[in-house]
Amino acid sequence: MPPKAGSAEPGGGRTGAAGTGGAPGGELPSGTTPALVLSVLADGPLHGYGLAKEIERRSGGFFTGSWGSLYPALQRLEQDGLIEGVWEPYPPQGKRRRRVYRLTPQGRSAASQTAGRWRQFALRILQVIGQGDEGGLPAALAGAPGALTSPAGAAGRQR
Repeated sequence: MPPKAGSAEPGGGRTGAAGTGGAPGGELPSGTTPALVLSVLADGPLHGYGLAKEIERRSGGFFTGSWGSLYPALQRLEQDGLIEGVWEPYPPQGKRRRRVYRLTPQGRSAASQTAGRWRQFALRILQVIGQGDEGGLPAALAGAPGALTSPAGAAGRQR
C-alpha cells in the first residue's frame, strides 16, 4: 500500500516546489519535504526560514528556491503530533515573533525511522540506475544493509 499523501515516506505525499528558482536542483520528489524537516529538526529546534536555509545548506544548494511546500508540511507534521511549534520573540527582547519548531518524542522516533527508509530507498534506486561516475556509494549508504560492494552489484550477475 502506498504511503498516505503528505507523509514523510519515500514516494508518498505531495510534490514540493523547492529548487525551482533557477537553481541546479529541481522539484523535490513527492513526500520529501516532511522527511527533510524531520531530519533537520532532529538536530535541534528552528524557525521556518531557518529550516529552509539549513536544508539548502545541507544539500549544497541543490534544494533551494520557492519553499511553498514547507509551511503546509510544518502544519501537517504539527497536526500529526510529530513536531510542536511555539511563538518566540525575535530578537529575544524584541516585539516581533517567529514560530520555532521542535520534534516531539513521537517525531524523534519518526525522524529516525524515516531516515532509515529513505536510505534504503536511495540505495535501491542506485542499484537500479547505477552509481554514476563516482564509482562508489555515498558513505551514508555504504553501510546500509544490502549495500552494493561493487559498481556492478547485483545487476552485474549473469542469467
